[in-house]
Amino acid sequence: MHHTVALPGFIRAVEPFLHHYGYLAIFFGVLLEDFGLPLPGETIVLTASILAGQRVFNIVDVIITASFGGIVGDTLGYFLGLRFGHRLLIRFARYVGLRQEWLRRFNHWILHRGVWLVVIARFIDGLRQLNGWIAGANGIIWTRFIPLNMLGAVLWVSAWALSGYFFSGKILAVMERFKQVDVFFVILGGLGILTPVALHYFRRLRGRSRPSTLKDNS
Repeated sequence: MHHTVALPGFIRAVEPFLHHYGYLAIFFGVLLEDFGLPLPGETIVLTASILAGQRVFNIVDVIITASFGGIVGDTLGYFLGLRFGHRLLIRFARYVGLRQEWLRRFNHWILHRGVWLVVIARFIDGLRQLNGWIAGANGIIWTRFIPLNMLGAVLWVSAWALSGYFFSGKILAVMERFKQVDVFFVILGGLGILTPVALHYFRRLRGRSRPSTLKDNS
C-alpha cells in the first residue's frame, strides 16, 4: 500500500526504539509524555503510523495502544494534580508574581466554562504534558475529566496516526517545519517562566540588602 518513506532525523532517532520494543514503546512513550515528562509522544505516534504503512505495525492497534497510553498518563497526572497540584500552583504563582485573585478567576473559568480545554490541550505542546495536572489542580471532578480525557486522547492519536498512515510524505514535510518552530517557542516559553522567577529573587535580594546598607551609612 505504501512506499518506503525517507525518515528525517528526529524520526530516525525513534524508529529503532519502536522496532525493538514494539507496542510497549508506543504505550509507555505516550503515557509518560502525557504524564508530564518531556518525551516526543507525537513523534512516536507518527513514526509508528508510518511503520504501520510499511506493514511493521497494524494501524488500528497503534491507535488503540497510543490512545490507552494517553488516557492512563493524563489520568495519573490528574489524580496527582488533585492531591498536590493546587499547593504547587499557589507556590508557582507566588514565585512569578501572579495574584491569588487571578488564580481564583482562572479556577472559576476552568470549572464552569473551560472544561473542554481538557480536549483542546491535547493538540498544544506544553499543555498536553500538563493537561491532567492542571485539571486536577483546579478541581475538575473526575466524572467530567475522564470522558473528556478519553475523547481528547482518541482524537489526538487518531489525527496523528491517520495523517502518518495516509499522508506520510506530506505530514513529514510539515512536521519538519514545526520542529524548527518548536525550538523557538520552547526557548520563548522558558524565558517567559524563568524571567519572572529571576526578577522575584532579585527583588528579594535587594530587599534584604537595603537595611544593612542604610545601617552602614548611619
